[in-house]
Amino acid sequence: MSDKKTVLLTNDDGFHAPGIKCLYDVLSPRYNVVVAAPEKEQSGVSHTFTFMRPLSYREAGSSDPMPGYIIDASPADCVKFALSHILKGKLPDLVVSGINDGDNSGIAAFYSGTVAAAREGAFYGIPSFAFSMFNRGNPFMMQYAEMAPMLIDEILNTRTPQLDTRVLYNINYPACDPAESKGFKITWQSMAHYEDSYTLIDNENRSSHGKYQVYGDRYKLEESNAFDARAVLNGYIAITPLCFDTTAHWMMPYLRERIEEGID
Repeated sequence: MSDKKTVLLTNDDGFHAPGIKCLYDVLSPRYNVVVAAPEKEQSGVSHTFTFMRPLSYREAGSSDPMPGYIIDASPADCVKFALSHILKGKLPDLVVSGINDGDNSGIAAFYSGTVAAAREGAFYGIPSFAFSMFNRGNPFMMQYAEMAPMLIDEILNTRTPQLDTRVLYNINYPACDPAESKGFKITWQSMAHYEDSYTLIDNENRSSHGKYQVYGDRYKLEESNAFDARAVLNGYIAITPLCFDTTAHWMMPYLRERIEEGID
């Protein structure tokens, strides 16, 4: 019986995307890799999951790029389904998501299916990692993928006094050649939001007001490389530890004083 650790590998670009194949190629020599990925691209679906309809899946065949399971569902679904059904409740040692074809730093992490898949793994206390590339069609994807095993090892070997393992690691690679990267930067999540606009791209449908495409740029991006979105823009590999307790803890005492103690 193999003593390799098991990695559940997924993404949001779909089973046949190049990024997940790059990660499979670099992880499979070291790990028992179980691939469970969406049948179609699921970019921007965030943490959506399927419960109003049944989902389906099939095992990859000889015409597919790697062994695994192709699921008609979202990235979060893929993790949930793999943990419950494919792996029969036996939790993997790691969940890895990516490599996403596009940046998932800052606020983009909230919209990202790639990050959501890692978050779903972290819900179960599984060490979980999301990998993304700045710029679509980045030619250096394989070179950056080769860093993944080393980064996973270094993060897992980091000593911390916290006992809560429900942390996911959002790793964003820059657009440049890895040889030109400025190195690694442990970063805060940027809170610069997107200033969106919708552009009419098809006005021929007389039954509606046409079809619109969203475009957006980050607004008031932080200047410091201490924030992931700026660090990636400036050529760093940004590593951001994320948790999912979204409680505004600093507001709690003020609200308690005002409402619990102040309202008769």
